[in-house]
Amino acid sequence: MKRYKLYLFDFDGTLLNTMSALEYVFTVGYEHVGIKFDPKYTVEFARIPLSEGYQKLHGDPDKWLDFVNYIQKALDFPKAIEANTPYEESLEFMKYLRDNKIHAGIVTSNKTTHVKDVLKVFDIPLDTFDIYMGNQEYKKFKPHPEPVLMAIKASGKDYKLEDVVYVGDGMNDALCAINAGVGAVLIDRNNEFPDSPQYTRIRNLNELFK
Repeated sequence: MKRYKLYLFDFDGTLLNTMSALEYVFTVGYEHVGIKFDPKYTVEFARIPLSEGYQKLHGDPDKWLDFVNYIQKALDFPKAIEANTPYEESLEFMKYLRDNKIHAGIVTSNKTTHVKDVLKVFDIPLDTFDIYMGNQEYKKFKPHPEPVLMAIKASGKDYKLEDVVYVGDGMNDALCAINAGVGAVLIDRNNEFPDSPQYTRIRNLNELFK
């Protein structure tokens, strides 16, 4: 596979298996505003903006801010933090990034502080990643290119778009990369997505450096 100068990664479902944690967070978050959440929607809702999921479940607009604030708190509940698990290759892969001084960053719809707290649970040094771009650092959500473009700017380096790749586990991640004009890699552990000339499909993180 082509080698890039900057590797940007989605977090949830890409670097770590956070689906059990998100199932818990969505369940208690929606319950807080009187909505029963069906766990079968966890992966789908993890890949779309929180506002889009809220609309799909016909959430009361007057309770939106209360819902968002509670979700942000629930992400840091001990039960949510403890529910995260690594994929088979996750920990060794991130060690490889750090040991080989590969320029990397995390671009996520999650909170930067939460991402760092989860990394600490698994003893992953925070300097493994040069850039952390979370949902409080940008205004427009994936598939808009803003999160990726802001991450490149935050690097402080003059990267050309063709030297940057964004790796994610959902179509919004791939579209975000495509819209930003950078390389798009879709990690497809469960064979969910079709092949496309617009992105490269891989089954695990290690394929990035084969």
